[in-house]
Amino acid sequence: MKNEILTDVPKRAVIYCRVSTKEQVNEGNSLVSQERICREYAFNEGYELSQIFIEKGESAKTAERPELQNMLAYCANKQNQVEVVIAYKVDRISRNIADYSYIKVKLKKNNIVIRSVTEFFEDTPAGRFMENIIANVSQFDNEVRTERSVGGMKEAVQEGRYVWKAPLGYDNKKVDNKSTIVPNDIAPLIKETFELVAKGHYSTEVIRHIMQSKGLCDKYGGCVTRSYFYRLLQNPLYKGVIKKFGMTYPGKYEPIVSEELYEQVQNVLKGKKNKTKQYLLENPDFPLRRFVFTCDGKPLTGYWSKGKRKKYPYYSFSKPGTTIRKEELERKFMIHLSKCSFKTEQLVVLKRLLEEHFDKHLKNDAIANGALEKREEELNKQIDALIALHSQGNISEAILNSRIKKHEAELEELASLSSINSNNKVDLDGLLQFVNSFLLAPQSIWRKSHVYIRRKIQEFVFPQGIVFNGTNFRTPKLCNIFEAKHIMSGRFDPKVASGVSTKNNGLRTNLPPSDP
Repeated sequence: MKNEILTDVPKRAVIYCRVSTKEQVNEGNSLVSQERICREYAFNEGYELSQIFIEKGESAKTAERPELQNMLAYCANKQNQVEVVIAYKVDRISRNIADYSYIKVKLKKNNIVIRSVTEFFEDTPAGRFMENIIANVSQFDNEVRTERSVGGMKEAVQEGRYVWKAPLGYDNKKVDNKSTIVPNDIAPLIKETFELVAKGHYSTEVIRHIMQSKGLCDKYGGCVTRSYFYRLLQNPLYKGVIKKFGMTYPGKYEPIVSEELYEQVQNVLKGKKNKTKQYLLENPDFPLRRFVFTCDGKPLTGYWSKGKRKKYPYYSFSKPGTTIRKEELERKFMIHLSKCSFKTEQLVVLKRLLEEHFDKHLKNDAIANGALEKREEELNKQIDALIALHSQGNISEAILNSRIKKHEAELEELASLSSINSNNKVDLDGLLQFVNSFLLAPQSIWRKSHVYIRRKIQEFVFPQGIVFNGTNFRTPKLCNIFEAKHIMSGRFDPKVASGVSTKNNGLRTNLPPSDP
């Protein structure tokens, strides 16, 4: 009786699924399809599923895949009692015969066998021979694909086309039905970057900050790092030259910079700076330059004056009697900026308004995500029903794959929408912390910031610049948030602040006195 009980114990199995984007599009072997078919196989063969390992977008050319290594480690643990590894096809495990043999030997040490859902081979000499043939065919197919891919790349380069991932400033496009690169909206910023570096007035690090303030960012919207910025300046693609396979080819795409400008930049990077001085509109040493005006509209300038031992910075309106030391004028500006600061009770009101706004935003997101989850559940039930119909022989495999592919496409779209909703979440505490620190003491933030951030703060608070009469500043226009602080005055009770009427509290538009 005991022997009969032991023979009824099902074998424990794990499932391994892998897919690349290209295969998912061209062959229809999506991760969802693989998992469902492997689950169905395990159920029909009487296996008890212990774990499922999903490999997303990893090449089968190497065994160094995260989930594959996790699966091998899991199987090596005798406490898990795994006896079978189930895969949709042998090539899901590996497309390299040496790697496949290595994986198979590692599993066999723990008395674990590989089972392919779509390929049949027994544990006999003939079966093992057939298994090796299948693994060899997978490797042959992979090598043929690689050879064709490299051959196509070499042909494209000889034609002057760049078919790899486009660098910053370009997009991958098809021209005359052939892949190449074309300039995008970032291209003017790339060109301006080269022009600034070629002048040799500032270090690449300063120019990196300048261009970031103007909107230069990487492909994902993040900051351009120092190393990435330096590589960008040395990339010959921008002058219309492709360097691949140990050769240099002239590109047939539109270059962003001229060859002469590119070479000037390389000379600057090597230390061969252009000694010619040029007038710069935006000088980082003088953040108030061209931002402060006289009453008749004359802009403020800035310059360095050479003394006996060192240079001294000054501001001036380019006429006698208007010169003022840089430190003195910027001290006066910080005093003027401090008058825009909020009081603590006004920030309490602002915080309440922001929390109400974001609470409403989060509730709307929750409703939208609930609808997405409900639709995903419906689609998964429909896919399960289709698989059941196929198992019963009521629909063909072609119809099954066609309908599942349609449902999976909708599932992917729903997943992307759900991801967008999750990415839209705002760190309210972090936002409020920044708002508090800035609005309580904008002059302090300005003083501690980089010169280009100072310029951004100035333009944010005083969108039309400011006027200096030689003694005091006047403000033509304030940013709306600083104008609105008057309706959040401390005389209002914060408990009822959200219901305060704004009647008779119109925003100022005329030139105010020196106090904002």
